[in-house]
Amino acid sequence: MLEDGIAYAVVACAAIYATWRLLPGTLRCTLAEHGAAVARGMGLLKADVDGTQRRGRAATNSGCGGCSGCANNQAPRQVLFIRKKDSWHD
Repeated sequence: MLEDGIAYAVVACAAIYATWRLLPGTLRCTLAEHGAAVARGMGLLKADVDGTQRRGRAATNSGCGGCSGCANNQAPRQVLFIRKKDSWHD
């Protein structure tokens, strides 16, 4: 029973971590700010902590390299056609 609880906790932590890393930077920044506001309200975080430092940290650690607008900057893919030349036809 204890082993099941530990395994569930590990899987839940891994899922939360993977979700956090793959979220877009703007959404992670928003969630971090709301989490910080809740922590400040509960007295777990000092009120004089600078929010720009948290925003900078959240924006640079995304799963795809730190940008928050990669969908708009995609270059069109080049297609290469390969024709197999049959030796018995020529």
